[in-house]
Amino acid sequence: MHLELPYGERRISFELDDRRVKKIVNPSEISPSLNPTLEIENALKNPIQGQRINELSPKGKTIAIAVDDVTRVTPTHIILPPILKSLESAGASRKDIKIIIALGTHREMTEQEMKDKYGPQIVEEYEVINHAFDNETELEYIGKIADNVPVWINKDYIKADIRIATGNIIPHCNAGWGAGAKILLPGLAGEETVGRMHVHSGMTTPNGLGMEDNPTRQLIDEFAEKVGIHLLVNTSITRNREIVKVFCGHFIKAHREGIKLSKKIYGVEISLLSDFTICSSYPADIEFWQGQKGLFSADLATKENGGILLLSPCPEGVAVMHPKLLDYMQYSTEQLKQIYRDEKQIEDYVSLGMAMSIGYVRERHKICIISKGVSQKDADKLGFEKFQNIDEALKFLSNRHGQDSEINILPMGGETYPILI
Repeated sequence: MHLELPYGERRISFELDDRRVKKIVNPSEISPSLNPTLEIENALKNPIQGQRINELSPKGKTIAIAVDDVTRVTPTHIILPPILKSLESAGASRKDIKIIIALGTHREMTEQEMKDKYGPQIVEEYEVINHAFDNETELEYIGKIADNVPVWINKDYIKADIRIATGNIIPHCNAGWGAGAKILLPGLAGEETVGRMHVHSGMTTPNGLGMEDNPTRQLIDEFAEKVGIHLLVNTSITRNREIVKVFCGHFIKAHREGIKLSKKIYGVEISLLSDFTICSSYPADIEFWQGQKGLFSADLATKENGGILLLSPCPEGVAVMHPKLLDYMQYSTEQLKQIYRDEKQIEDYVSLGMAMSIGYVRERHKICIISKGVSQKDADKLGFEKFQNIDEALKFLSNRHGQDSEINILPMGGETYPILI
């Protein structure tokens, strides 16, 4: 069997005995909306347990719209124009609208990336700003939520009279599914808040992929209840990035309705767990901080003590904003939990929590990686076996698990949810 898997902008080709391949676990094909703009307009007019834009009376009010960054596939350039048009038609002034990039703790977006992501006209005609997660003067503290998590939120967002949240609903390893209130936590939260959330995930549900009501999602929703979202606008898209349906309204009710459709696209049934799984992290592959998402999809498709081969180019390296990840990956998950309990010299809560979750998968499976952006030294620190080509990696895994070992394939591991039936 000839196979080709995405690897950044190119593809990796290889051959496998088709008797060994149990399933190619791909998101389902589904027809997109024939008129995405009309789909958005209709969703805005018919919100799910929420108010229409005109009912929010935007005239004379300040408005903040949270949008996600370059690491996400949300078709923001398509969904923003109808939102902005509706706001201005209802009396909003352009000067009172602020578009805030929900970076979480990612690096800032460049102006060119903004134009590519949101459209050049929007960037030129509206105020578009990067969230400053590490600058307390740009944040507002409004109390605490469960597990002693402090609520630090973007000041421009919390002070706006009308707060809108956007996003795209795909599987996510911590929150279960992307979008919903996740655009606020971690998107517009302060650094410690984001870190405590990641630790909470590592301590409670290290692989929450596909779970719509896991402990991390509950924490995210509690955060959003405290901050307040007036209107949610979420998309469900095809694996080719085309809008299928838009869900507007209450940030929980609309999001959960959207999950039902996205699960039909990205939730893929498998009949058995494989001895090892070959997983491209596409489209989450700008750095390993994103590419690691493929590990959680592969985890759900692989027998315990099996193997995972992760293909992820990571052109920006391991973690631009979180170099401490490599240090924390030297420890076991139990040691990391003890470090958190001791609360001594924790330099980066975000990296600590991420290391807990990645470590969970590493302790369940032998992880191999093909990545130009992850050096041999970094792979050693991650505890992974690094290979230069797929033939070498397949030979290693076949020797380890048997020449007749069974294999699952995930061409889009960064956004696939395998469901064992």
